[in-house]
Amino acid sequence: MNKKVKIARLSIASNSLLIILKFAAGIVSGSVSIISEAIHSAMDLVAAIIAYFSVRVSDNPPDERHPYGHGKIENVSGVIEAFLILGAAIWIVVEAIRKLTGEDSEIVSVEWGSLVMFISAGVNTYVSHRLYKVAKETDSVALEADALHLKTDVYTSLGVGIGLLLIWVTKIHILDPIIAIL
Repeated sequence: MNKKVKIARLSIASNSLLIILKFAAGIVSGSVSIISEAIHSAMDLVAAIIAYFSVRVSDNPPDERHPYGHGKIENVSGVIEAFLILGAAIWIVVEAIRKLTGEDSEIVSVEWGSLVMFISAGVNTYVSHRLYKVAKETDSVALEADALHLKTDVYTSLGVGIGLLLIWVTKIHILDPIIAIL
């Protein structure tokens, strides 16, 4: 198995773990910002799976139908990932607005939620660096897109984690859906 496929599997595994952690923390706490991060991680998983299959196919040698090889499939993977991110963003904003306009926004176990967000940021930092390194070594557009996407997830997880700490300190629970939108 080549480097690209191995690192793409790491991205799938890490995203799967983070989805479980974030949904558990979101359900326990009732935090829409943590649930939004879980949804975002679910989209990341779909993107990682697409990247995995695209790097597997892209290394196939040229054939009659593809005389120049299969490398362009990685570009298609990047476009699909962009649409997934847009869809997840719309869904998250709609859920947060619902929370702002009527549903109870009280959250509990803020410390647990913050911890999960900081763990997520650490995991995504590690995986992003590994993906980016292999992407550069192998000239893989799909892995580079996945790495950059996970890098932005580091910032969103840190933002949610810090926001949850602010909620814990200030007891202003309406910040939760606002953080989710941001």
